[in-house]
Amino acid sequence: MRVRLPAVLRMFWAGSLVAFGLMVLVGYVEFRMGFPPPHYNPLGGARYEDLMEFPPVYRMLHTADFYEGINTSRVTYPPLGMVLFAALYASGHPVGIYLGTAAVWLAVCVWGVRRALIAEGIGGMTATLFPLTVALVSFPIAGLLQRGNIELFVWVSAGVGTWLFVRGRDDAAAALWGLAAAVKLYPIVLLGLLLPRGKWRAFAVGVGTFVGVTVASLAWLGPTMGVAWHGAVKNVFRYQGMRVGEWSLHELAANHSVFGLAKLMAIALGLPLAKLTLPYYACGALLMGWAYFARLWRMPMANQLLALTTFMVALPPISYFYALVQLYAAWVVLVFAAIRAEKNGVRVKGLRMAMGLLVPLFASFMVFTYPRMGLFGGLVQACLLVGLWLCAVEFRLDEAPDRREAEVTSSA
Repeated sequence: MRVRLPAVLRMFWAGSLVAFGLMVLVGYVEFRMGFPPPHYNPLGGARYEDLMEFPPVYRMLHTADFYEGINTSRVTYPPLGMVLFAALYASGHPVGIYLGTAAVWLAVCVWGVRRALIAEGIGGMTATLFPLTVALVSFPIAGLLQRGNIELFVWVSAGVGTWLFVRGRDDAAAALWGLAAAVKLYPIVLLGLLLPRGKWRAFAVGVGTFVGVTVASLAWLGPTMGVAWHGAVKNVFRYQGMRVGEWSLHELAANHSVFGLAKLMAIALGLPLAKLTLPYYACGALLMGWAYFARLWRMPMANQLLALTTFMVALPPISYFYALVQLYAAWVVLVFAAIRAEKNGVRVKGLRMAMGLLVPLFASFMVFTYPRMGLFGGLVQACLLVGLWLCAVEFRLDEAPDRREAEVTSSA
């Protein structure tokens, strides 16, 4: 039986195309007005800049000098992230491997969503065009590929982990989330999906994977584990400390971290930015802890995934537009929640709001950046992320029963 794409998804689809058109229109107008390239073309910077920043530094690999870097170029990633760069450079074709991985990953994602839509009764043409065009007009995806950031590999690991989790393969999901966290720390929060379901072994697998690969990476990086540990920690925190006080157009436009809102409040109150980081993290942890145990613990998996994912891309003080690709796993879950609700004749309160907030989050920050008007894309998207998180905490976004929600009920 053929099923029409629900109205909320048609709204998201149309909104995404409009947002892409606005990016092109705004870029053209700013180009005609004589604005410099970063204004009218947010993808106009050096290609694969993040990927190809460190080859000179990696000539010092396995020495203490490696962690000191060259001038301001230091590898500011956790240990497995450092190893990943080493593997890419050792291949001799880092850009080719990066783009090949991206092409395969995106093709698999589009094909997988298409197949699942057809299984739900959506027509073949719609099932093909919907995920394909959404991927093509997604600014976070385009920005990720243009920058060549290793967020791609985090996205692959975390995304496959979420797919395995939905299919009930908890141990494998946890292991992949642990790997993702060892490259960039924030995906560790995804292990929070396991606890309401009593999946303690899987949780231990995730933590063990994170710790194990981190220790193994430190041993390989050398020259000793102690030197590698101190070098990695120093560089990560040095980078954070250097960037938290930055108040540039680039940060205001492209960094969607809620820390930007906290900095804005601190400046207005005359508080020093240097002492803001620890209170910020403490407040974020307390707020998420309360929401997790008081609200999310017994809510549907769609809510838990959306809230945890939104939290992990909004909390880090440095979180640029390409990190928003992590929201696509939650978006896919919401897509099928909308289809199930349509089939059951159920109106899911809050679902339209969540989809509406995701439209500008997947759009270019330049659409919301007008410095002369005091409007900056990063701050706008930070507010949108707060709204999306509150939506996940407040409304049940999947009223249709599923296996993962049944596990929460049975284990409570």
